[in-house]
Order: sequence, then structure tokens, then C-alpha cells
Amino acid sequence: MALYDDARGREGFEAGVRMAVQRILASPRFVFRLEQAPAAIRAGQPYGNGDLDLASRLSFFLWGTVPDAELVKAARQGALKNPAVLEKQVRRMLADPRSRALSTRFASQWLRLQDTDQTRPDPLIFPQWDHTLTDAFVEETQLFFDSIVRDDRSVLDVISADYTFVNERLAKHYRIPNVYGSHFRRITLTDDARKGLLGKGAILLVTSHAHRTSPVLRG
Repeated sequence: MALYDDARGREGFEAGVRMAVQRILASPRFVFRLEQAPAAIRAGQPYGNGDLDLASRLSFFLWGTVPDAELVKAARQGALKNPAVLEKQVRRMLADPRSRALSTRFASQWLRLQDTDQTRPDPLIFPQWDHTLTDAFVEETQLFFDSIVRDDRSVLDVISADYTFVNERLAKHYRIPNVYGSHFRRITLTDDARKGLLGKGAILLVTSHAHRTSPVLRG
């Protein structure tokens, strides 16, 4: 308010509002999610997260947005320190449709799926490629990662899972028969080369050049 009062006194109401908004937008507390360290902690000394900070971490990691009322209530009550309560909240959040953010945001950034739009296979060598296929690659990988999380499967499935998700366009590319329609469905793989993340078209695409594969990038 001091900045608002100062600017208003010098240049009028609009200048005061403009200065206040500029100050808010420039504040690190507006731009970043800051976590409050306990007052008694010395510099460099480790400490546990407070309940509200933990709730924020959980929500942005699993949902990509702010905590809901139930999670905030549990945090204010100090209940998140109880492992049973924490597990219950995590499972509740994973069951919520908003947890799709875990695969569409975290997995996409981790696996660089956004780079699929920047990789354009040479149409003279790969005449069947188009953006519909690229979009299917990304959707397949996101659904695959999401299934591992939701089904609480072993982390080893990331490498060795014998299933994936395809629609007709993607099944045709993978030479998988009897798949029709634009909707994705889970299928069991018989081709060992397609198992796990390393067999997904999206991963192979972002680790290739436009006209050939790249052992260096894939390594």
C-alpha cells in the first residue's frame, strides 16, 4: 500500500493502481511458490516441510494447481504428518481427474514430448508421417505413464511393460491389426521392440534426426 499511496500522491489514482499492480507482478511471492523456513532454523540447517508447504507441493505435482479445501484443511490440522493420512490424501488426489496433469505435465517435460513438434521426419523418406501420427505418439506415451501411476504398477514397467495404448492411426503405424476408430484403447504387445517407454514412437522420434536414427541421442 505504501507504493500505491506514494504514486497516487504524486500522479493520481491510476498511477497508484498501476504501481501497486507492478509491485505485485514483480514480487517473488507472486512469481514463485516460496516455502517458509522455521524461524529458529540456522542457515544451511535441514528442516522438514510445514504441512501447508507439503500440501502445496503435493497439489502442484499431482494436479498442476493449488490445493483444494480438503487438503488445506488436513494441512491446517497438522494431519499430513500422519503417514496414513498422507497416503489417504495422495490416493484421493490420484483418483481425481486433475491428476492427469502428472502425465501431461510432469511426464511430458521429463520425456521432452514437447519436442515432437520440432522433429519433422523427411517426407521423402517417411511419406506416411503427418501431425496426426505425432499427436498419437504423444497421447500414447501420456496414457502409458498415467496407467503406471494409477494402477500402482512396478517402476520396472517403464522399461518392460508388454502393453500400450493405440488408436487406428497409431496401430496402423505399428502394424497392429484389428484396431479401428480414433479412440485409444489398451492392447497387449507381441513385438518386444515396442515394450516399455523405449519402444514408444514419441521417444524414438525425439531421439532421432529428420532423416535417420541417432544412436548418440538415444544413448
